[in-house]
Amino acid sequence: MRQRSSVEIRRLPGGSPRRQAGVALLALLTVLTLWGLYLVVSELNTTQFLVARKEATGAALAQARQALVGRAAGDDNRPGSLPCPAIDESGIAPLLAGNHCPAYIGRLPWRTLDVGELRDDAGQLLWYALAPALRDDDSAQPINFETVPQLRLDGAPNVVAIIFAPGAPLVGQNGRPGNAVADYLDGSNGDGDQDFVSGPQSAAFNDNVLAVTRDDVFRLVNQRVLGEVRARAENASLPDHGLRGYQALNGSFPAADGDNDGWADAGVTTGRLPYRDLVFSVTASTWLTANDWWRLVRYTQSGACLAQIGIVGSSATMDVAGASPPCP
Repeated sequence: MRQRSSVEIRRLPGGSPRRQAGVALLALLTVLTLWGLYLVVSELNTTQFLVARKEATGAALAQARQALVGRAAGDDNRPGSLPCPAIDESGIAPLLAGNHCPAYIGRLPWRTLDVGELRDDAGQLLWYALAPALRDDDSAQPINFETVPQLRLDGAPNVVAIIFAPGAPLVGQNGRPGNAVADYLDGSNGDGDQDFVSGPQSAAFNDNVLAVTRDDVFRLVNQRVLGEVRARAENASLPDHGLRGYQALNGSFPAADGDNDGWADAGVTTGRLPYRDLVFSVTASTWLTANDWWRLVRYTQSGACLAQIGIVGSSATMDVAGASPPCP
């Protein structure tokens, strides 16, 4: 008979030791997999949160730029000009101090622009720097496409305004809430000169910055000028205004101004606009003259029923079709 070994392996309920070890390994792998999934999902949630915050700040900056450009293009008596920065959180552009803004950097005048309290992802109101050449005052005239603003962003010129999302306070920015620029804007953005910088983000710099360029503003302002020169066909209360009014009354567009005196010169088809031969509203005539727009409007008489106008130095152009018979 076979003798039993003196060493007896005792089997626990549930199977062999090898099977129990396999089950334990599988359980460990399951835990590790679930933990890995948790970390991935957590990282995705954090990334999505940061992206959402960045998008919210970007949207606020873009809305502010759109409001400023719209305000400049729609100004009643000085198209192209912009309001002074607000000196506090009220969002109201202050009155001029003499012929100048009380400050050329401050809060975005959100109430004056009628856009609501635009804030960044840290809950801070946006800030705003304005080029003095674009202030809304008679002393700044002429304001037109050739106006040279003095602000620079990252060394780039021709910046008329800069919008800032200040972000959370950094070390040393202990004056919030308050109105000191250096408690909100970082580095050279808060030093009082006309040179500003953007990113990269760091522990010492978290401003988000968006420029409003001269082209941003005058792309629309130029079209408004050309619209005044053309005169809106649907404006029945001003049937004799602008080139269309002239053509309707005379059956042809005027000759061009060839000697820069504002009057049409017979036989000249290309030159400046003969604005003295045209009729404009008192308001439009005033700001077009005060801001030296007549010098910048180029004009071509293409025939009795067609003319072209444009702004010197820009890509802004407009065809003007005749409004009366025999023109189609």
